[in-house]
Amino acid sequence: MNKKELERIKVINHLIKSDKKLGEFIQYFEKEDFVIQDDYKKKSDFLSMVRIIIGQQLSISAASSIYDKFTNKFGEEIKNLSVDQTNEEELLSLGLSKSKIRTIIEISKLIRNHQLDLNEVSKLEEIEAKKILCEIKGIGPWTVENFLLFTGENKDICPANDLGVKKGIKKIYKLDDLPSDEEVYAISEKWRPYRSVAIRYIWEVVDQNINF
Repeated sequence: MNKKELERIKVINHLIKSDKKLGEFIQYFEKEDFVIQDDYKKKSDFLSMVRIIIGQQLSISAASSIYDKFTNKFGEEIKNLSVDQTNEEELLSLGLSKSKIRTIIEISKLIRNHQLDLNEVSKLEEIEAKKILCEIKGIGPWTVENFLLFTGENKDICPANDLGVKKGIKKIYKLDDLPSDEEVYAISEKWRPYRSVAIRYIWEVVDQNINF
């Protein structure tokens, strides 16, 4: 068993012991030999950010469709959009909204002008990353949290206002209503310091419509 697998088991055991309700679902995934795939972490942090921006306030299926069109056009290793790729009409044809196009183009310009290094940002603590990225119009806490959750080394990110997270917690804890942000944060305390991993399992509970 390699070091990565040993670390994965350590994290899973911590979550199972600290939260019996979530643990039931994690144990189900383990029996099914399901392993969370880090498919957001491509060879390009820019592309990871683009995927998260596309997903803002969209269903998973709609976001995936637009993202596939984007990567089909620009490739899966694109580092930023060059000057001749910033035609708004072309990006609109992919299904992107004007506001998201402006955000993606702005990020491209910052990267091109050496004013932004997303790889370095991904290594920062959550507060510091938010200070940098939330200065960009169209990027808020949810986008930063998801960027760090998928691309960074921080295993303790909790996007409490994410609808998928709230739906998952409602299902797992058999709540009558969706939890508030504060309730999500309160529940997530028991998952520390591996909240990012817990969140990934919660999303899978929703995506795969698992019920006990």
